[in-house]
Amino acid sequence: TNVLDVWIVSRLNQLITEVTKGMEAYDMAEATRPLDLFVDDLSTWYLRRSRERIKDGDAEAKQTLYFVLKTLARVMAPFTPFVAEDVWQQLKSDGEEESIHLALWPKAGTVDTEALEPMQLARDFCAVGNALRKKSGIPVRQPLATLFITEDISDVYKEIIKDELNVKGVEKGPVILFDERITPELKREGDYRELVRAVQDARKAAGLTPSDTIVLTLPETARETVAGFETDMKKTVLAKDILFGGEIKVEKQ
Repeated sequence: TNVLDVWIVSRLNQLITEVTKGMEAYDMAEATRPLDLFVDDLSTWYLRRSRERIKDGDAEAKQTLYFVLKTLARVMAPFTPFVAEDVWQQLKSDGEEESIHLALWPKAGTVDTEALEPMQLARDFCAVGNALRKKSGIPVRQPLATLFITEDISDVYKEIIKDELNVKGVEKGPVILFDERITPELKREGDYRELVRAVQDARKAAGLTPSDTIVLTLPETARETVAGFETDMKKTVLAKDILFGGEIKVEKQ
C-alpha cells in the first residue's frame, strides 16, 4: 500500500524485463546496464526513504525489501555469481533451492508506469531542491518553510519531498525555489537536528552498534534546544535517559 514499496517492485519488474531482453539478444552491455541503475535506486532512494519504516519494524517494508533482494540476487547471478550466492544463502527459506544457480530465472510482473512517473518527478524536484540548498549554503538539517514547485503533485509524493528536503510545505509555483526565511522555531529545529547528528557521531566514536541503548549527557546549553524534542531524540539515538551538564557523552546502558 505504500507508494515506495509499489515503486520499487515496479522498478524490479522493469529491471527483469530489460535484463531478459539483453540476455536474449546476447548483448551484455544492454543486459548489465540496468543493474547499476536499479542498485542505485534501491540503495540511495528506496532504502534511505524507507529507513524509519524498516527501523520501526513495518511489516510491508521488510517483506518488500526481502522480496526485492532475493529476486535481485537471481537477476545478478549470471553476472556476479559469488555475491548473488552469498545473498541467497542468507535469505533463502527452507525448501528452496540449495544454490541460487539452481533457481529459475524470475519472470517480470507488471511495470506500473503510474508508480514510476510521479516518483521520478518527485526525485527530480528533490534533486533541484538539494542543489538550491547547496547554492544557498543552507544545510539539509536546517528546516525551511516551503518549497515551491512547477507542477502539482499528489500529497503522498509531497510528503516524500518534504521528508527528503526537510521542508514543512510543498506548493505549486512558477519556478522551483525555497522560502528561505528561517523563523526562530525553524532555527531551533535546525539546531536540534545538528545536535542529533553530533550525538550519532559520538555513538559511532564510542563503537556502539545501532541497537545499543545509551544514557545521554548533553551540555546545559542544549536544554532549550531539546525542549519539546525529548521523545524524538530518545527514539532517534536510542537513549533511555537524557541528562544535562558537561560535554556530549554517551554511555552504553
